[in-house]
Amino acid sequence: MFLAFEGSEVSVSMPNKPSFITKFLEFRFFSHKFKFARKKKDKAERSERDSAPAEQRKPLKLSERQRPGSLPEDPYGLDLSVEHPVQQLWRLRRDETGWLPAPQLRLEAPDAEEQPFTPKEAAVEITGVQTFLASAATARLGKAAPKSEDAPPVNLDAQVVVYVAKLPLSAWVMAFPPVGEGKELSSKDVSAALASAKVTYGIDEAFVEDLPNREDRYFRMYLVAQGLKPVPGKNGEVEDLYPRTSERQLPVDEYDRVDYTAVGNTQNIEKDTVICNIIPPTQGVPGRNVLGKELPTTNGVPAVAPMGRNTLMSQDGSQLLAGKTGSLEFHGNKFRINPVIQISGNVDYSTGSVNFLGDVHITGDVCSGFTVRAMGSIKVDGVVGACTIEAGGDLVLAKGVQGNSQAVMRAHGDIFAKYLENCNVYARNDLHSECIVGCQVYCDGSVYIKTGRGAIIGGKTWAARMVEANVLGSRGEVRTTLTLGGVPCEDVERSMLAAEIEEMENELAELDRQPENPAKASRTSKLRMKLSVDRLKLKQYDKSLEAKREASEKGLGPRLIFDVAHPGTRIKMQEDLLRIRTETHHCTAMLVDGKVRLMT
Repeated sequence: MFLAFEGSEVSVSMPNKPSFITKFLEFRFFSHKFKFARKKKDKAERSERDSAPAEQRKPLKLSERQRPGSLPEDPYGLDLSVEHPVQQLWRLRRDETGWLPAPQLRLEAPDAEEQPFTPKEAAVEITGVQTFLASAATARLGKAAPKSEDAPPVNLDAQVVVYVAKLPLSAWVMAFPPVGEGKELSSKDVSAALASAKVTYGIDEAFVEDLPNREDRYFRMYLVAQGLKPVPGKNGEVEDLYPRTSERQLPVDEYDRVDYTAVGNTQNIEKDTVICNIIPPTQGVPGRNVLGKELPTTNGVPAVAPMGRNTLMSQDGSQLLAGKTGSLEFHGNKFRINPVIQISGNVDYSTGSVNFLGDVHITGDVCSGFTVRAMGSIKVDGVVGACTIEAGGDLVLAKGVQGNSQAVMRAHGDIFAKYLENCNVYARNDLHSECIVGCQVYCDGSVYIKTGRGAIIGGKTWAARMVEANVLGSRGEVRTTLTLGGVPCEDVERSMLAAEIEEMENELAELDRQPENPAKASRTSKLRMKLSVDRLKLKQYDKSLEAKREASEKGLGPRLIFDVAHPGTRIKMQEDLLRIRTETHHCTAMLVDGKVRLMT
């Protein structure tokens, strides 16, 4: 493009063939101009549509992708076009008779108690119906149309077509009217059509006889036969008469003190008492389709009776009974009964140590130097001295422990104690008490010291999830250590096992330096056997601890909640240690970015 200046005028001369840049600029110019005009038009249309009354607004047109995947407004109706063969047959009949009701084709039975199709199933079935009717009507139309202008008029009898659903549980008929001087519809025509379609079961004979007499017998779809749906059998069930889990409630009086003598979750049961009813399964009822074929079904599965130790089944297998009197509990998907032994008085030299497979209830004290072990729960109404108590279930110490730094309290369930003083405590679940003084506490759950004085003074308390207490430490600045996280009980047991292995290895090393003799050979053999077993246990501990640590890290982090913390209190989480140097009130300690933080 060239520009020439002549005076005040500017003349533009263009080359014969415009360059690529000229074409590109022209394209961009007209493109932007078109887009601007289109936006202006769309804006005007939106403004006009929004200002119009709601009843006059035109519905927005949506593409196929934008339309919601919902069912049509009438899922049972067939929408036939004007040129559909059925419509052409109808017009042919209308022209002959002068009047005929328009076709109404619906997969719906007004008189049926239960529709053969749900709306969703009908919407899917209609596709097959339209294809079937188009084929049948096209064949009928081909016979009804004269071959040529000179050909004689066509006479066709009425015809019945039968549609069998994809899942052959229903059959439908539609009648085409006669053409010319053909015969009208008869019940024999309907029966013959059903026989030709092999429909033999569930036929409504009364309807077959009545159809030829109906005014709307033509160009209507009628349900003529229904099959029998198979009914699967119900599975057997277990009807419990005793709860599988029991709630532990701590009764608190007006002085915020717990009556630990009332704590207990034991369900006592007498021999031959019914624990649960076993409801048997039911047999399934096979179905049958309209073609006469049997439809298989499934029978119910018998329920597995939760039969555990000391329980038995009734003779007819319908009830689970208590085999003996004792304490009922649900453990490992089974009911079991632990026999209960009650010791009226103290555990001392008159009774000796107690080792029982069931539950133990001691009404008196447990004196120092004795041991009480039970596979079930243990409840002690009196004071516990410097002794060892191990419970496979819960441990309830109504009046507390005075351990003299020698007592060991161990429970695979929860521990409830009035107070704990100078003892070692191992709880697999939670620990509830009013006061802990100078104890070594290892708890795989949470420690709750909120009732009564609610104080933790001295010693070490290690909980996996949470510690909640009123007071930590004392004004005398007694060192009180609280550790949170990990798996306390298993960590301690692993360290004790590792120490035992090391001690046996040292003993074996000493035995190797001694001269050979029968006593040495016997002792060496026993030590090596026990050492191999302990090493295997140690490997299992390591695997279990690793899995539990990974599970605890994924959950909510441990936390410590307290009302007052005195100087001398130390809070440890993971590798970080926080020392309380001044009296602190109403805080929650949590691990944030690897550091122990106090939050008010």
